[in-house]
Amino acid sequence: MKSTELYKELTQIISVTNGISLGDSIDLILSSDLKQRDLKTYNLFSDFYNLLNRYQSRESDIHDLLAHPVSQGLIEFFKSFPLRYNEEHCHLTGALSADFVYPRLQKLLSGPNKKAYEKKIVEIYGEKALPIDSVEKLSSLISIEEKEGFSQYLKILYLSKIVLTDRKAHEDAAYHMASELYTKYNIGSIRLKFTMSRVTTSEDQVLGSEDISSEDVVLGLFDGFQKFRKLHPDFNFVLSPSFRKEANFFDSKNFATRKDHFMSQVNEILNLLEKYPVLIPHLNEVDTVGDERDLYRKSHFAELQAGFRKLHYRGFKIRSHHGETWRTLKKGIQAVDNAMNIWHIDTLEHGISLGINPNKYFHHIFQKVLVKNRAGEKILPAEPNYQELEEMEWGNSPGIFDKLKNGNILTETDCTLFLKAKFHTAREVEHYQHDVLNRMIQKNVTLVALPSSNKKLTGQFEDYKDHPFSWWEKKNVQLGVGTDNYITLRTNFLEEMVILLLTDPEQLKITKLLMVTTGETKRPHISHLLWKMRKAL
Repeated sequence: MKSTELYKELTQIISVTNGISLGDSIDLILSSDLKQRDLKTYNLFSDFYNLLNRYQSRESDIHDLLAHPVSQGLIEFFKSFPLRYNEEHCHLTGALSADFVYPRLQKLLSGPNKKAYEKKIVEIYGEKALPIDSVEKLSSLISIEEKEGFSQYLKILYLSKIVLTDRKAHEDAAYHMASELYTKYNIGSIRLKFTMSRVTTSEDQVLGSEDISSEDVVLGLFDGFQKFRKLHPDFNFVLSPSFRKEANFFDSKNFATRKDHFMSQVNEILNLLEKYPVLIPHLNEVDTVGDERDLYRKSHFAELQAGFRKLHYRGFKIRSHHGETWRTLKKGIQAVDNAMNIWHIDTLEHGISLGINPNKYFHHIFQKVLVKNRAGEKILPAEPNYQELEEMEWGNSPGIFDKLKNGNILTETDCTLFLKAKFHTAREVEHYQHDVLNRMIQKNVTLVALPSSNKKLTGQFEDYKDHPFSWWEKKNVQLGVGTDNYITLRTNFLEEMVILLLTDPEQLKITKLLMVTTGETKRPHISHLLWKMRKAL
């Protein structure tokens, strides 16, 4: 069945109720005369409502809801909304579709460096990756499975990286991306993350990347977006150069330290703006990316501090990926704390260490560890929970941790001591978390939420409904929404909006979500536009 009738019913109820929550909207549809008017459509809404309730009680999966016709009706509704959305967080290499990459990849795989490329492809994607003989095959390689994790996600971006060989390739990529997002997903503004230099001492080195200048990258992307913007003046873009945080990601051939390489890139950006003033409205911020699990101490932030200070004085805003992954939750919070205090960030990307409920988080660890201990199993250093246990407030009971490490079954008294250690640790972490979050709110630091990315890559919550977007919204956190790498993660902006509604169908208002995603601050104007959609029916 086409979603036309579903779209009409959703548009009617959302417009006349001023965008209340999804759960209440569906409830009102079911209590209307729809059953008498259109039994088929009524049954679809009824089925969706039951599925929604089962999802809240963990009896069904979010993917069942997303595949349901009512969710498709919601996507159609969001796509038809008169204001376009702000895609606040999108990486260049994770947003290039297979049909764009494929013909360019074929040229490389039939060129002089064929064997070198194929060797790297097998190393990253496995023996079965070759031959890449169709768009469909490529699509499966550049998108991640649900449980493949963060490290694999960083690796599989390789095929998209290697086709960005020159300025023209970057121009084509920008135009293609703008066209896709504008046409398919109602995006009117994109904040694009990209790397100015891929020269690095790490194994992530991309063949041929040393031949592309930063000027080629920036001007190519600018030209591509401007070309699209001439056809669609309501489209806008921000170029956000992103620097890897890890210690080994710098050009060691030309620079003694990462600090020196970073400062050189800062100067390069500022020189570009002097040389091409037309870039100034679009190149006015930077970001940091990468695996942050071991980057949380003040010393980790010192290397880039002077560069960010220089950019701040030139009017740049500083954004940073932090609180996304961690060894321990406290370290994840500490990373955000230091990013605010040392780099003085204006926007926090991801930030889920500030949204995890410490009491639930640590009790879940307690439960999982206890199950293993009762089976006589050791808690090994390689396990995710080991470091959390190591940092717990054991007080006068350090022997409990020793028993857990050695697989010695805890007594009832031991379990009580373990429970107390868990409880006090959770309280201390909670105090720290709320202190950092409240300072972030006071400083008007924006937090960009990326639900699919956070669920699929970090493993820090079991289900999408554990995502803290709605809780942040209630605490008046200044929010934005992004997809991160929508091709790699098999999602899109409109689906992310539906996912956010499903995370809290009883409390999160549709109008509020529309305000966050469009940047419109006046509720009456949103109401007017909703009424306009109703009249258009």
